[in-house]
Parts: sequence; structure tokens; C-alpha cells
Amino acid sequence: MSEPSYGKVKTMHLDFYKADGVFYEGEIEYLSVPSIDGEYGVLADHENVVVAIVPGILHYRHPGEEIGYVAVSDGMMRIEDGKVLILVESAERPEEIDEHRAQREADEAMEAMLQKKSIEEYYLAEAIMYRATNRLRVKRRRSDN
Repeated sequence: MSEPSYGKVKTMHLDFYKADGVFYEGEIEYLSVPSIDGEYGVLADHENVVVAIVPGILHYRHPGEEIGYVAVSDGMMRIEDGKVLILVESAERPEEIDEHRAQREADEAMEAMLQKKSIEEYYLAEAIMYRATNRLRVKRRRSDN
């Protein structure tokens, strides 16, 4: 008896750009971006929409591969006529992240937040700490697999 055939998984085209250039262009089966309302999942034939991306972990799957992870900054995603466009300030794959540097940045930002400084300096340090800890989560998630 043969296994049931569910057919080929549909894909969608993704154009993914970060501030300094192309991050990825090609086909994907699945995408999940961090948004203001939580994780926003996308499959082929998704309705047209624009979504604000917040710093966090983006998940994706290339056809026939394992789920991948990317640390992303603020940005936006537009889905139009089955094509996905992502624009973010920064995006890093786990292998691009220096874990020791990210940990050092998080520690320095935490120290800056604890010092008595202006509210602007506090928020800047908080943003730096969040970016560093997000990068660490992506790096460690990759190491766990």
C-alpha cells in the first residue's frame, strides 16, 4: 500500500531586503514575521495586506528544507497578488551572529539602563539591549537544532 499523495506544497515569491541590500530573493513555502499583534504567518495565496514588522525572529521555510530563523529589526511586509516584499533595517542569519559580541552589547546596554541618565538615553539603551538579546535568541535557537 502506498502513502497518500497530498500534492506539491505551494510556494510564493519573496523579495527580502535589508538596508544595505538584498537579503533573499526566491521561493518559500512558509513565512512568519514578528508584528505588533504577535507572529503573523503567511502561506501561498495569502490575501493582500501590509504588516508592520517589529524586532524579533522571522521564521521561513525554503521548499523541502527545515525552518530557518532570522533576527530582524523594525520594518514592513507587503503581500500583493501572491508576492511578498519585506523591508527591514537589519536582518541576520544565525551563522552571521557573533554570540560573544551580542552578549557584550546586551550587558553594556543593561548597565546603561541602570545608570541615572536621560529618558532618551534609557530608551536607546533599551533598544540596543532588545536587539542584542533578539540576536542571541536566534543564535541559540540555531545551536539547539
